[in-house]
Amino acid sequence: MAQKRSLDLDKVIAKASELIADRGLSEMTMPNLAKALGVRSQSLYHYVSGRHQLLSLVGASRIKELHQELVNNLLGLSGEAALLKFADIVRDFLLKDPTIFSILYHLNDYSHEDAITQEIANIFELGEKLNLRSDNAPSFHVLVGAVLGYVFLDKGLAFTDESAEEANENYHKMILRLVQPAGI
Repeated sequence: MAQKRSLDLDKVIAKASELIADRGLSEMTMPNLAKALGVRSQSLYHYVSGRHQLLSLVGASRIKELHQELVNNLLGLSGEAALLKFADIVRDFLLKDPTIFSILYHLNDYSHEDAITQEIANIFELGEKLNLRSDNAPSFHVLVGAVLGYVFLDKGLAFTDESAEEANENYHKMILRLVQPAGI
């Protein structure tokens, strides 16, 4: 008698995430995923419409985890301490998670309706609650852009001459200058 498989969307997303982390984004194809799950490629289409939707869902699941980590660690913090904690958590999460890092690099491939975009909006909403608004402070959008740019350069090993301590100090200086511009 044939053994019944217990495949579900969560297992598909988990295995896709694992595949991206282990082999890279380009290797996360529907046939490779099906093989890793021990199913036929056609079976995956019961859960997702294709690779694009799957990657959006994988990214969304990783962003949800980041959101929860932010919520857990920002409770009770405010002002500069909350800002730096937020920036550190985002940076560290992205640097340690090859799956979300790879997907975010291609973020412009997703529309406002995609799951990943909606989860990123939740991160922005949480960040806006840090209440960094002032006449001189940039939008939270600028801040997130700076964090992502820093992470992409750091991941690309563009600044290998900095120690981890120097990199962290420079990162914090960048964040604080964005919200508290010098000379104002």
